[in-house]
Amino acid sequence: MKMRVNPTRMQLLRLKKRLVMARRGHKLLKDKLEGLVQAFMDLVGQYRDLRDEIDRDLPSTLNLFMLAQGISGEEAITIALDESDTRLEVEINDRSVMSVAYPEVFLKGFELRPSYSTLSTTTDFDIASASLRDIFPRLLELASKEEAVIRMADEIEKTRRRVNALEYVMIPSLQQTIREITSKLEENDRSSRSRLMKVKEMLMSG
Repeated sequence: MKMRVNPTRMQLLRLKKRLVMARRGHKLLKDKLEGLVQAFMDLVGQYRDLRDEIDRDLPSTLNLFMLAQGISGEEAITIALDESDTRLEVEINDRSVMSVAYPEVFLKGFELRPSYSTLSTTTDFDIASASLRDIFPRLLELASKEEAVIRMADEIEKTRRRVNALEYVMIPSLQQTIREITSKLEENDRSSRSRLMKVKEMLMSG
């Protein structure tokens, strides 16, 4: 697609400079895209491993609570959970991978201390509570990695669109316009030389 510009030497110089900048920007963006994709694949691998680990361990934790509820009754477990002394301390830091920022959640402290009567529940509830303490930090880590994966996927898509816009629209358009202006200027130069030759012949014949 040709750009609508005046076919002058000044415009030609400007377009050539824009073409140089566009090619440079295209290379930088392609390098960034490759880096983003590599970082994304590494992050997805970490996310999948952690997700598989949680998918393996979480059902057993939930089963322990279901077992405790089956033995002690739903009301007793609900009261025990309400009366448990729960303390949660979370730290959220900003992290960046390939200039893509995302929140990273750290569990600084997590306590689930029973303050209920042990007569109303069985040891299954205590085991379930301990299992929850163990898996909870990994759930927070999984949430952080999932957010990072989503944000990095968005950045990859944005960068890919910019690369494609430069590669398939901007650069070809600049190249075509430069060729047509160059051709027009060369044609004008030939016409000018032809007129000058005719003037020279007329002067010499006169």
